[in-house]
Amino acid sequence: MYTFRKDERLCNKKIIGDLYASDNRLLVYPLSVHWLITEQKHPCRLQVLIVAPKKKLHHAVDRNRTKRLMRECYRHRKHLLLETLEQKNLSMALSINYIHNALPDYHQLEHTFDKLLEKIIEELQR
Repeated sequence: MYTFRKDERLCNKKIIGDLYASDNRLLVYPLSVHWLITEQKHPCRLQVLIVAPKKKLHHAVDRNRTKRLMRECYRHRKHLLLETLEQKNLSMALSINYIHNALPDYHQLEHTFDKLLEKIIEELQR
């Protein structure tokens, strides 16, 4: 249940391009999210791209740690989003971007992820 397998990672360049071209985006500081409802016949309902940009976090060590913390937060909360997607019979591509200059605190990131997923679920309910 609390896994983040290879098939859940978003790697398709066409979908990534469409994802950033879409208007579906949210900002809950220090995270920015883009999402796209996909019609693909993929075994995984939810594919995720996690980004920590070099422009904000200059050291690779900091980017890697930030992405690790973001993956951990996502992994523990993804079931909330998956339940909604299964109810609506939808598939989704999601990009989660870290947009702050400083290293994140895990508890702050947890709180932000909760708010973020609530807002995304609220948007899907409409």
